Amino acid sequence: SQELEQSPRSLIIQEGEDFTINCSSSKTFYTLGWYRQKNGEGLSSLMMLQKSGEEKSHEKITAKLDEKKQQTSLHITASQPSHSGIYLCAGDTL
Repeated sequence: SQELEQSPRSLIIQEGEDFTINCSSSKTFYTLGWYRQKNGEGLSSLMMLQKSGEEKSHEKITAKLDEKKQQTSLHITASQPSHSGIYLCAGDTL
């Protein structure tokens, strides 16, 4: 079953551009996290969000969790080649 829906599904951006990926859910999650998989590598965890309205930033990447804990967004400012990869959101339900 599709409990988490990411949009957009794929994105081609130029270096220096900003972009946002959204992930929405039909359920309330205890934690929602973002992961990145680079070419030929395993998944690496970027950020885990637990509190309603929580926001975390790290190296031009900002992740937010909405009040109802049913949507999270990942925003990258002034993207670099190092930001390329597959981004996935995952969560633990209550």
